Amino acid sequence: MAKVRAEQGLLVSWGGFTKEAIKEARDAFFSTRLWDAGDLLEAIFKYYERFDDELKAELPLKRIWGLVLEEE
Repeated sequence: MAKVRAEQGLLVSWGGFTKEAIKEARDAFFSTRLWDAGDLLEAIFKYYERFDDELKAELPLKRIWGLVLEEE
């Protein structure tokens, strides 16, 4: 972040983070965020409808519905 003079950063890792990386991100709470695969997918699903058409063309998703059986 310092090299590009960014005030905030988002580090995304599909495989998770080391304990050291998590500690450093906590120490820099207001400037650095860590997203794992679940965070990334949650954000995509939440905001997909707001994406512009060009981005949707790069990441074509279709919403489907399914029944969820209640567990006893």
